[in-house]
This record gives sequence, C-alpha cells and structure tokens, in this order.
Amino acid sequence: PASAPRAGLREGARPMKFGKQLEEYELPEWRGHYIPYKRLKNELQEIACVTSVGPSPPATPLPNRSPRPQGVRRISRLFNRADGGSIVEEGCREAEWVDHLHLEAMRVGDFVQRGLEGLDAQLRDLEKMADSLSKKRLKGVRSDAEEGDDPELSDAPPDKVEKKDKKDKKDKKDKKDKKDKKDKDEGKGKEAEGEEFLELRVLEAMDLVAEGGRRLRGFAELNHAALYKILKKHDKMLQVSHGLEVLFPRLVQETKLADTTRFDELDEELRRLSLLSSQTRGLDASAEVARLAAGLGMSRVGGGGQTNTGSRNAELVLSFFLGCSVALFLCIGVLLALPEAQPRTYSAAYFLTPMPVFRVVFSVLLSLWCLGAVARTCDKADINHMFILNVDPRCRVTPEFFFSRAAALTTLWILIFGMYVVDYKWRIVPPVWADEGFNQRASLHFVMYPVTLLVLTVLGMIWPSRICRNRYKASVLHAVARTASAPFHSVDFADNMIGDIITSLAKPLQDVPAAICYLASTHPQPEESVEMFAHKGDTCSYRTHHVLLPIIGGLPYVFRAMQCLRRYRDTRETRNLWNFGKYMASLLVVVVSSVWYEHPYIVIVVSVVATVYAGAWDVTLDWGLGGHELFGGNVVHDRAQDLGGGYQSEQMAATKSTQPVVQERHFPRPVYMLCIAIDLLARSTWALTLLPITIVSESLTGRVILVSLISSIEIVRRSMWAVLRIEHEQVANASGFRALLWVPSKLHVLNTATNGSAMLASERRSNSGPLGMRQPLLDA
Repeated sequence: PASAPRAGLREGARPMKFGKQLEEYELPEWRGHYIPYKRLKNELQEIACVTSVGPSPPATPLPNRSPRPQGVRRISRLFNRADGGSIVEEGCREAEWVDHLHLEAMRVGDFVQRGLEGLDAQLRDLEKMADSLSKKRLKGVRSDAEEGDDPELSDAPPDKVEKKDKKDKKDKKDKKDKKDKKDKDEGKGKEAEGEEFLELRVLEAMDLVAEGGRRLRGFAELNHAALYKILKKHDKMLQVSHGLEVLFPRLVQETKLADTTRFDELDEELRRLSLLSSQTRGLDASAEVARLAAGLGMSRVGGGGQTNTGSRNAELVLSFFLGCSVALFLCIGVLLALPEAQPRTYSAAYFLTPMPVFRVVFSVLLSLWCLGAVARTCDKADINHMFILNVDPRCRVTPEFFFSRAAALTTLWILIFGMYVVDYKWRIVPPVWADEGFNQRASLHFVMYPVTLLVLTVLGMIWPSRICRNRYKASVLHAVARTASAPFHSVDFADNMIGDIITSLAKPLQDVPAAICYLASTHPQPEESVEMFAHKGDTCSYRTHHVLLPIIGGLPYVFRAMQCLRRYRDTRETRNLWNFGKYMASLLVVVVSSVWYEHPYIVIVVSVVATVYAGAWDVTLDWGLGGHELFGGNVVHDRAQDLGGGYQSEQMAATKSTQPVVQERHFPRPVYMLCIAIDLLARSTWALTLLPITIVSESLTGRVILVSLISSIEIVRRSMWAVLRIEHEQVANASGFRALLWVPSKLHVLNTATNGSAMLASERRSNSGPLGMRQPLLDA
C-alpha cells in the first residue's frame, strides 16, 4: 500500500533530502566547487511556476550567471530529436537552465581532470626519487661487497702475509686505520639513516597523493549523484523525460564523472611505487599495507567525500570544553572580586605569593593549547608542517594529543586554583602553624595547592604515551640543546623555529626561579618574604632577581643571534647579519632594563627601536608579506600549485624563465592584515615582558595581572607567527633550508587551469569572480 513505510526506514521516518546530504558530505576545503544543487533547484521551481501558468516566455538572464567561455557551445543546441527537432526549445528559460547546468558540470569535470593531472605530476617526481634511492642503495651494497675482502691478503703467499702482519703492528698506522674505519663507518651509518629517512618521506608523500585521490574520487561521485538528482528533479517538475534519457548520459560522458578507471590506475601506480622502498622489500600488497609495514601507521584521513564524523564530534567536544573553561575562569574572577571573610587578617601580598608557580603551569597549558592550534590550523590550510619541520614521518602526534593534554591540565588548574582562592579568602580549612607565619590567616597547607598542581603537571609531561613516545620527547630536548649550541653545528629550519619560540618564553622562563624561590622558602610565609614579594614581585634574593633573571631573559636572544651568525657563515647571505642585529636589539632591551632600570625613558626608547625592528622583520621577511601580497593585483601560480606547498612540475620548471610565477598563499588577504595588526600590538606589549615589572606598575595586584596577561599574549602571538612562518617557508623556501623545492600536499585546493593558463587565485575564495564559488573554470 502507498502508506506503508519503505524498507530500511522506521515508520514515520523520512529520508534526508539530497540538498542536505550534499552539504553534509562536501569537503569544506572545496566548498563552492561542487554543483550548485540548491540554486539549480530554485531556478527549476521558477521555470515550473511560469510554465504552469502559460506558454514559455522569452528567456531572461538567470541571476548569478557566469559568462560563457569561448569555445563552449550551448548544450541546448546540441541535443536533437530523431525527427530533427530540438529537444529544448531555443530561447526559452528551460534552455537557459540547461546551458547553466552544462557549464557547472563542465566546471566540475575540469576540476577533477586538473586534480588528476596534478597528482600524476607528483607521482612522476616521486618515482624518480624512489628510483634514485634504489640505485644508490644497490651501489652501496656492491661497494660493501667489494670491500669485504682485503685484496692484499686474499690468495697471497705466506711470506707476503707475514710482511703485511709486521707492517700492521706499527702503532701509528694502526691507530690511523682504526680512526679512518670508525669515521667511515659513522659516515656510512649517518648516510644510511638519512636515506632511510628520505624513503619514509617518499612513502609519506605517496600517502598524501593517495589521500588526494580518495578526496577527488569522492568529489566526482558526489557530483555525479548531484547531476542525476537535479535532472531527475527537472523531469519531474517540467513533466518531461529527456533530462535523464538524453541530457544525463551526454553530460556524464563529457565530464567523465563516471570514469573510475582513472582513479584505479592512480591506485595501482601508488601500489607499485610504494613497493620500491627498502622498507617494503619482498612485500606484495596494497599501498596502505606498505605504509603500515614501514612503520608509518594508518592513514589519518578516510576516503573521498565521506564525512569524518569522529573529527566533527571531537571539534564539538573541544568547543564545548573551551566554552565551559571560559565560564569557569569568569567564575574565578567573580570569586576574586567578592569580599573576603575577616578583612583584618586578609593580605593580598600573602595571597599572591604562589602566583609564580601557578603562572608556570598556566604557561605550560597555554603552550599545549597553542601547539594544538598551530598543528590544526596547518592541517586545515594544507600546510605540511610535519615535512617543513623535518619531523619523523612515523610520529603520530596529532593536534588532538595536544588538546587532550591541555584540556586535562586546564581542568586541574581551574580546580586547584579555585580551591586555593576559596580556601584563603573564606578560610575553609583550619590554619596550620599560623603562629609562625605572617598573621593568623597564614597556614602551612596553602603551599600544598601549587605543589600538587606542579607535581601533577610534571607527571603529565613525563607520563609514557603510546602516541608521543619517549624518543620524540628526547628529540625535543635534543633540539633545544642544538639551539643552545648553535655556533658549533649547522642550523636547520626546526632549529630556527625552536630558537624563536624560546625567545617568546623569556618571561615564563623567568617565573621558574621565582617559583623555586617560593617553594624553597619558609612556610607559612614569614613577614620578610611577604614584604619582599610586595616590593619585587617574587621572594628571590637580590642576586637572583637582578642577575639570574636577566640572564634567563637574555640567553634565548644570545642563542638565536648565534644561529644567525652560523647561518651567515654557511650561506654568506647578508640578511642573516640583519637578523643578528634584530636579536641584539632585543638583547639590548634586557641589558638596559637591568642596568639602567631607574631611567625608564632610556628603556622605553630602546624597547621601541627593538619592537619596530622585530615587527618589520616579522612581516616582510618571516612572513614574506609585501605590497603585492597585501594590496597588489591578483596572484597567479602554476598548475602544480593546485597541490599546494610550492610544488613545481618539470613542465613549469622549464617554462619558469618565460612566465613569472608568484607563489600562492594559503590564507585570504584580510587574515594577513589582521595578523599584522595583532603582531604589532602584541610586540608593543612584548617589550614589557623584558622590563623589571616595578618599572611598569606600583600596584601589586596590577603587576601580577599584567605579567600574567603579557606572558600569555606573547605565547599566543608566537603561535600565530609560527603558522605564517611555516606557511611562507613552504610556499617559497624563504630561508633556503630545504633541498627539495616542493612540499607534498593533501590536495585541498584545486583552482588553476591546465597547460599553464594564468588564473586569479585571489578570487578563488570569493563568491562572484571567475574562479569564485559556483563559477565555471573553463578557459576563455
């Protein structure tokens, strides 16, 4: 019966409309490149309403239509009946709608074709790299086999052997031979390790190509279904049958949306190339199995256009947690503002003495949040930060790992600090040894709150993890050690980034001695310690406050300056000397504020110079933003830019001298403008982090709040800086750290035409330009 529910649906349930499904399954990165199903459906409804009232009126231009590219004929003129008449009457609104659909379908087909060509170009270069590594490996095996036997001793007469033995007994030569052999073995070991690492990089790049193929296949399948549904809707509304019978097969044939052999060939080629690695020798399996066998783990992204439900749920949970955390921080602010019990014994200085410990933990949790945010932003913007930073491809640390650790630590911080506020202000727990402290409110147990939080933080950082293994944590410490010993070895991009990050942690690092001084002092806090905190902001001695703290604040700039000198020694590029001057200007702020802290005007002048110097360097050199990127014309780029990350195919490399190419950036111009404004404002507060806090404010509470706020702002600013710095390094290889000029991409964006056609990349994200949303990408 007609009222019976369809199979597979609960009684009363209705299937999701296709328009909703299309929105649910489309990739956010490619939004605007799909067939505009809703707009085409609305135009059909207008046509159906008009035709139901009377005869078809003369055609009027449909709204939001794109200009027809030259060389593309109207599809309404191509389809004829068997008797020679036209299926669609020329000049009516239905003909205009059919032509509109044809343009959109061709745009989608061109999008898929260009994506496949870009993936194929990457595969060709990856194949050359894999063949080169294979030949080098075979050559190394042959040389080792040839060196296995000593030609002077094999099949030699006994007397010659004896002479050789006597000669080998000479101490000097023996030591030299051993040293040479050791150096040779070490060199071979490092070379083999480097080749293995490069092989893993190639496998990782192949996985990104495979991911792009899966996304592209899902894109084609979803648009194939959209084309069918809209033509089915066309036949139903207009009470005709030529939509599915004639137009649909013709459009599918022209766009090749049903041609899955292209994707099958790509998968087979990936399978063949993945088995060329020494990591998968003797393995006859799929590319995914080869990836697992090489220790790279499962691919992070599922196929095609399927929705990553788990990722969306994680984002919802993360948003909910952040909202709750903000509400709880506001609640703590309300608790701080409420009047305390027994104001006569309440001391703001005593209450604030453990703040250095709480600030240290807060800086750690904020750094974890920022690390996750940087990784998530890079993933969303198709910035391959793992490749740029030369992270081990087998490392499976994801943004979710940082977010989970940061969320746990944030919960502990809010809980323990809130308990401390309530306990001190309203005396929940009876005081312990109050007679030996500052006053009757002083108690020994108050120190247990920061101690507990600090212990839990340290345990959380060193606790074993199946994701962030101990060797990765050790590699971070090793990278910090490399930064501190910069003049004695070459500097790579990861060393560069770590050096800059450490400079932003100058103020949080200065909280470490202050926290140690508090924990090592007498508890309950005596009157001398409380007065010292009220005067200087910590309980440290004069030597620690005026000698150790400036050294901690200045050493990061010394390390970074030494890196610049080493880069100049290795590259002889003058810009490294200018970069050295930038860090020396920042170091001068530390020196002047420590020596002439009683003359604030001198400190302010030096700070302004250092701030302007560093801010201009951030924008122009670290981020590569100039007048053209911010205010100039449209940016053009080659076909290989479709894959992101500055990849250049051989064809484009050959024509580079005749056609200037400007690297496409991954964010729209308003984002860069906003980041510049935030960077300059945060830089102006950054200078305050290097000054003795007593210069800035005389209010104890104001000083504590100011230090906490400024330190947090600098950590956030550095995170924003890191995203744009890594992006610029990917698209331009700005500092020349990489031997490879291209970076494997996830194929998030496809927006240029084939055969070197110049396209306007800046209009890709707009709604109305030639490359904007729902616009054809056919050559004019």
